[in-house]
Amino acid sequence: MKLGIISPVAPESFQKAKDFGLEFLEFDLNPSDFFGGPLDEIERNKDAVKKASEETGVEVGAVGRWASHVLDENGDIIEAEWNEVKHVIDLGAYWGAKHYLCSVNYVKGLSYYKNITASIAVLREIVAYAKSKGLKTAIVNCMMGDNYIRTPEQWKLVLDEVPGLGIKYDPSHSFVHGGENGAYLHEGLAWGDKFTYCHIKGVIQSGDSPEAEQWRARDLMIKYPQLKDELMKGFAEGRRFYDNPPAGIDVINWRAFFAILYKNDYDGYLAIEPHSPTWQGEKGEKGILYTIKYIRDLML
Repeated sequence: MKLGIISPVAPESFQKAKDFGLEFLEFDLNPSDFFGGPLDEIERNKDAVKKASEETGVEVGAVGRWASHVLDENGDIIEAEWNEVKHVIDLGAYWGAKHYLCSVNYVKGLSYYKNITASIAVLREIVAYAKSKGLKTAIVNCMMGDNYIRTPEQWKLVLDEVPGLGIKYDPSHSFVHGGENGAYLHEGLAWGDKFTYCHIKGVIQSGDSPEAEQWRARDLMIKYPQLKDELMKGFAEGRRFYDNPPAGIDVINWRAFFAILYKNDYDGYLAIEPHSPTWQGEKGEKGILYTIKYIRDLML
């Protein structure tokens, strides 16, 4: 296994990862509405990024584009977003990345059957294009941006119909649909042979996850900025009962999860995701160091 970290797309990210003793970086080139930015800016800096990778020996393990609204109201591929997806894959190929991490949006005006059919069609296109560039594709199990191909309910319908598609698995996300204790051990035992890339992110939670409601509130804030203050009250309240602390000081049974990975002969990438708004600055740095030490002890 290799241990790395999600980082900003910048040359200095490689030296920081090297100082941490990590082996790779993950770059997530999301749409602007979901913590991303214009790909043209990254394109202009791609040579400096590649040079930093070569000089430090820290590779780019994966590129991703989460929250990709690639399907229109009819379930057809949106050409502009499809071009962005291909651009991200092209950048990953240029940097030598091995994985492309994707999502597919649920179209609210279509039936579930039509959504599944449309998702299968676009995922076949994504997998084929990534393969042509030397990257393996995995669907993320995060709900950001209306992504819904993230639980066994969808995996059993989609994966067999899209040869070459794997799962990017993050056990913390299972707490959204699996309740207070998550569903990650069951999902890992049932679907671990389909995991082709994994995230390392802790979670603490009281009751059901507030994440679904928080994403709905965020969508409303984008549409109705005047409601921001009112909606943010609910967001802050939900955050009182949920956080993503460093892996190893959270509720996930990482030892059991790694046993599942080893049961399925997983020997891939493990990307640390420093996600918590409460673990920032000096405390955030200490949290990353703690996670590295803790996870290294689980790696055979």
